[in-house]
Amino acid sequence: MKSILSISALLAAIAPLAIAKAAPDGAGNGIQISADRERPAAPGPESTFTGEVSVKPLFDANDVRTFGAASVSFTPCARTAWHTHPGGQTLIVTSGTGWVQEWGGQKQRINAGDVVWTEPGVKHWHGAAHDAEMTHIAVQATVDGRPVDWMEQVTDEQYRA
Repeated sequence: MKSILSISALLAAIAPLAIAKAAPDGAGNGIQISADRERPAAPGPESTFTGEVSVKPLFDANDVRTFGAASVSFTPCARTAWHTHPGGQTLIVTSGTGWVQEWGGQKQRINAGDVVWTEPGVKHWHGAAHDAEMTHIAVQATVDGRPVDWMEQVTDEQYRA
């Protein structure tokens, strides 16, 4: 029994060395850091947003990752245009209060801490409440090179309904 324990202790002691030695040349490229300063926020384009909106890219889809994300901040009453996502979308509300609405449905209030899932192809919009700012992280899959299909603007009448 003592020899089994000694062999186990020896293997436990040398296993980390074997793993370190077995690492391929050039190891250390498996983790990439995207510095905050390398991803500045920019105003949301007037063609796809109403009001003051700031879009900060977080990451894009790549050869391995099939989804991307951005942090989007809305001033009161600011909002997206109607749009769909071919691979669906998850919103993570990080601060404030806002609205989300599916075409033909009722506006729904969203608050900090809420997570919203929108099915692929569902026409919808989201934005800040009339009396509050709202920021969310938007995560969406890219399908056939497209994360979003933009449509017409949400009218003031639709926003206030």
